[in-house]
Amino acid sequence: MNRTRLIALLMVVLAAAGIAWAFAAARPAPPAMNAVLEIRWHANGIILQGAVRDAATQHTLVEGATARLGGEADQVVDWLDIAPAALPVADAAALASLIRLGQEGWHLQRKTDSGWLAVQSPEDGRSAQAGNLLQRAFGSGVAIRLVPLP
Repeated sequence: MNRTRLIALLMVVLAAAGIAWAFAAARPAPPAMNAVLEIRWHANGIILQGAVRDAATQHTLVEGATARLGGEADQVVDWLDIAPAALPVADAAALASLIRLGQEGWHLQRKTDSGWLAVQSPEDGRSAQAGNLLQRAFGSGVAIRLVPLP
């Protein structure tokens, strides 16, 4: 009798876990910290993630990343969606130049009205140049910060 109860209890627990998993899997994942556009330079690769308004902007960013990697297009991870409602990129060429300038470990996040770029040293010349390119890329109405890498 105890064995039958134990098996029945185990079946109930497994069924409950399965139902909970099914509900969790059906729920959409929250966006990563509400980032609308994210670029990461790492391990000899570049990840482009988020949304841009048009294919021309997407193409420009991918070309910039490919150029930064010496033509190694297979090291560019392009997870950019084309969505007309995406935030505008005021100067895609400036953003592509920033991608080419970037170094291992840099990390950019652009949100609705602000953005930040994590760099090794926010006070050095390369970072200052990156900050200028970033402001041109997103426009004067977007608050931009350079922050030290964690």
